Amino acid sequence: MNPAQGMAVVVCEYCGAVTTMGAAGAQLFQKHFMLDNRIQNDQALQLGGEWLNKGVFRRKVAERSELGQVTMKYVPYWIIPTSVVADFQGTRGTGAGMAVHGDTGAQKAAGAAVFALNVLAAANRAQQQRGRVTAAPAQPQVIRVRDRIQLQFNIPIVAVRGYTKFQPDDGFQFQIQNKMGFDKRKAGGLEVMSGDISEAEGKQQAAALAHKFAEKEAKKRVDTLESIQVYPTTSDGELLHAPVWFMEYAHKGKSMYILIDGHGSKVMDGERPAFALW
Repeated sequence: MNPAQGMAVVVCEYCGAVTTMGAAGAQLFQKHFMLDNRIQNDQALQLGGEWLNKGVFRRKVAERSELGQVTMKYVPYWIIPTSVVADFQGTRGTGAGMAVHGDTGAQKAAGAAVFALNVLAAANRAQQQRGRVTAAPAQPQVIRVRDRIQLQFNIPIVAVRGYTKFQPDDGFQFQIQNKMGFDKRKAGGLEVMSGDISEAEGKQQAAALAHKFAEKEAKKRVDTLESIQVYPTTSDGELLHAPVWFMEYAHKGKSMYILIDGHGSKVMDGERPAFALW
């Protein structure tokens, strides 16, 4: 084993043993697991295509996209058990804002489109009722909300610096109940990556993601989120080598990607156009 400078997680290319590099020197890491790959190339392409076409405002995105490179490798992730307590306050019943707010650009764009359609429908109704005497519509009642959220996650943190596209950030979790002891022979000759992010750094990143997940959950419970205080607690993690498919594609000249969990057969993360109706 010949660890390169800066490496924090080193996988022996012969036996697959994992060594962590820290202030105390090299130490053999005991909590090392893996998941087996359960899909082939054609299944990965099908999963990616279905995900691309999912949504009211996306039509035949997969069919109109140009497929690039498709790779599958075993990527190391720190699985960090994280408990979250969050106190938040906001309002419900605030009318138009309900149609527009969202967590992602796609959700906000879709919400804006729905809002525009609602405005158009209201204008049509007003034109039809012109000349009639009608009572003013009742204003929505605004309800103030103060509540506490308690959540539990096994947050995966990619252990390879610079692999930002391999970092799911929308609450994805691996099926760690199916994990098995790491054995490089079970990787089927595929690349097994080493890492350069320590467990301590992984815990810091997990705590940061916990804030995002708590805020997302709070926004489901109110129409306008006014404030939130998040208190994450991370526990000692374990190292998991997961089979990950990385698919590159281009849509209307723009390069995008899809990340697929080869064990759970589902999309982990990716990029897709918010609107693609033609």
